[in-house]
Amino acid sequence: MRVAVIGAGASGLVAGLCASKNNDVTIFSADEKLGKKILVTGNGRCNLTNTAGFKDAYNQDLSSFFERYSNLDVISFFNNLGLEVYVDSEGRVYPISNSAQSVVDVLLNALNKNNVKYVYEKVISIKHDEIFKVVTNTHEEVFDKVIIATGSESDLLDEMKIKYKPFSLSLVALKTKENTQSLSGIRLSNVAARLSFMDKTYVEEGEVLFKDKGVSGICIFNLSAYLARENNYNAKLYIDLLPKFSFENLILMLGNRLKLNIKNLYEFMTGLFNKKINWYILKILNLSEEKSIKEITEKDIENIAKTIKNLPFNIVNHYENYQVKSGGVELCDLTSNLEYKHIKNLYFTGEIVDVDGLCGGYNLTWAFVSGMLAGEDD
Repeated sequence: MRVAVIGAGASGLVAGLCASKNNDVTIFSADEKLGKKILVTGNGRCNLTNTAGFKDAYNQDLSSFFERYSNLDVISFFNNLGLEVYVDSEGRVYPISNSAQSVVDVLLNALNKNNVKYVYEKVISIKHDEIFKVVTNTHEEVFDKVIIATGSESDLLDEMKIKYKPFSLSLVALKTKENTQSLSGIRLSNVAARLSFMDKTYVEEGEVLFKDKGVSGICIFNLSAYLARENNYNAKLYIDLLPKFSFENLILMLGNRLKLNIKNLYEFMTGLFNKKINWYILKILNLSEEKSIKEITEKDIENIAKTIKNLPFNIVNHYENYQVKSGGVELCDLTSNLEYKHIKNLYFTGEIVDVDGLCGGYNLTWAFVSGMLAGEDD
């Protein structure tokens, strides 16, 4: 069987490798740098998968797929290619080289051993009758099976009139109505970010990084996924700066600070957070740093505590740099092997399928697993 794989990212390379065990495979790539998208994952380290489990990590239930190929199968797949990996404290799996290039290298080595061919041209059309005719700007080839692994590019979907959920940016920094330039560059660790959106609440704990007019960091990336799935980036965000303190304990702690040798609100706040965060809290409350310690009321203490537990921001949009897109061909139109139900021997893998996950190796896990499923199905 002649198999065409359109796209040379994570799912495309794995699909091509799996298909090449018993078939003649050609991978089409618009870029001569194969695995280019893999190289930028995990800050260049490539977070292959996660051993912590998949509960609530995706936009839908993928248990039927992961029962066939799990995170452990992903690790085993790469071990068998010669890649050594390690697991960090949060369950994230990386190559021991800490280089995404190692992942690409073992995949390309295996593909070359299996005599996979490459065409470095963009596919502009796929015609289908009893067989598939893959068309580029310079030539066309005939195939028995086609696997589309083009990420979030929708050109071929539109050309083939295949229904899909519109794409939107996910795992992305969020823009705020508030001007956060005074906080730009400040990184908060061990905070809890709470998103209120469409009568639902989502909470992520970890790190938040402030930008000129918005917020970033893993917490924010994960929360952005919920907005992307609705293609609506308007929400309320609250950051709990001290999630390990109950409100009552925080009130006690702040009350004890009144007994310190301090003269004003500036000194009262000093030692709690970065001075720019302190200033921002007081600005929200319209409190002067020069307010005398003798003038600080119980209401002031209560309001400061409330703001520390609920630092408020209005989300109004997103930044353009993203890790993944939400949307794509819906699973209800695909078989358990990701074959399109309406066209025999046409498959979809990776990001072009309406599957998106949170940070932590989940999107790459789906890319690899979907590639295995589609590539091995004959």
